[in-house]
Amino acid sequence: RIGEAQGTIGADGRRLWIYARETTGRFTRYRRWVAWLLLALYLGVPWLHWRGESLVRVDWYGRTVLLGTRHFWAQDLPLFLPALFACLVTAFMLTARYGRIWCGWACPQTVFLQFLFGPVERLIEGKAARRQQRDQAGLSFDWLWRKALKQSVFLFISLWIGNTALAYFWGTQNLLYAITHPSAENWPGLVLVLTFTSVFYFIFAFFKEQACIILCPYARFQSVLVDEKTSVIAYDAKRGEMRGKGQHGSREGLGDCTDCMQCVLVCPTGIDIRMGQQLECIGCARCIDACDQTMAAWKKPAGLVRYASLSELQGKPTGGKPWRLLAYAVLVVILASVSATLVLSRPVVALDIVRRGVSPYVHQGADSVTNNFTLHLRNNSSRRRILSMAWEGAPLGAFNWADRSFALSGGQSMDLPVDITAPLSDFRRGTTDAQLVVSGDGVKEILPVRLAGPWGK
Repeated sequence: RIGEAQGTIGADGRRLWIYARETTGRFTRYRRWVAWLLLALYLGVPWLHWRGESLVRVDWYGRTVLLGTRHFWAQDLPLFLPALFACLVTAFMLTARYGRIWCGWACPQTVFLQFLFGPVERLIEGKAARRQQRDQAGLSFDWLWRKALKQSVFLFISLWIGNTALAYFWGTQNLLYAITHPSAENWPGLVLVLTFTSVFYFIFAFFKEQACIILCPYARFQSVLVDEKTSVIAYDAKRGEMRGKGQHGSREGLGDCTDCMQCVLVCPTGIDIRMGQQLECIGCARCIDACDQTMAAWKKPAGLVRYASLSELQGKPTGGKPWRLLAYAVLVVILASVSATLVLSRPVVALDIVRRGVSPYVHQGADSVTNNFTLHLRNNSSRRRILSMAWEGAPLGAFNWADRSFALSGGQSMDLPVDITAPLSDFRRGTTDAQLVVSGDGVKEILPVRLAGPWGK
């Protein structure tokens, strides 16, 4: 019986193929707008360039991530950790407020399956009821050519998505070069494209809703995030029961649910929303649009199936301040702000200096001392830069980098020995403060340094 077992598994354990009926309505229309925007982002972002560089790219060869005009290396990962946690907390917040809304509205699996592969399938094989009839009728020429054409188009779309996925790592220029040249010259890229294509083709042509039901971990942990105040897609049993169409135009003793089964027929995961909230529900709101159309036909108010919380359905008070949601929101703002501050304040050339040797200073004759340091530098830009060092703030007897320069490639880290000699007269209290200035090619970074020396009189 529907609702008592997993909708895609038959009594004998075999998979039941779902033929979700088409639906129209305000939520379907809103989801279509969102899907078109997301498809444009998923498939179009790698082709966006600024000053000859991709706006977003995980550089396969340079081992860098390009975001906008900035390059980030593996050592920059701590800058993004607060933002990653902010995304995770945002998922918690949305789930606590609207349940599994990500799966039904923005997940790439749902977007590609329902708004890219789905329309192609309907165009070639017809609507869901006609596809089901043709599949049940068995092998025929009409069935064969439609299946062959559909799978060919699916394979082409999967190849397109696979090349787009590779463009996120290679960049579009390298991708176009690989496409227009013999595959033997670019066999690593060919292997990656074929791997991506095979995975996408299998998921969208055969696995389909099973990815949401079996593989997706989001459905598993959402149950610990929702509570009685979470708005999920729900059936109003108080208003709908008892179900039935009535006899001779009379609906006496019956609720608003006509038992038309439209909410089940349009469900992409094959569940009956009237059986309560279920793990397989992806929150796509198709059942809401289907039920609202039935209610309109029977001249009943809409909303028998709607976004509602358990408290609302049980008639309990739904007021009060959502402290948990507010805490989530504050945490998201704090984490995102920290990450943005770290990223935007990252210097072009990062400097760090540590003392070298077993002694803080070494006497040089009777009137001066030398401090030995190791300077760690890292070029955070993609440009190769010619830099030099200068000392400010204290008179020097000698500086091993005076009138010298050095080159630092994009993303390169380097350790340089820095030896600074200063007169004893500068160390009245055992230390003196100065600044190490690294400059050149539009860069000027200043690093405060404290020199050590003897305690003077």
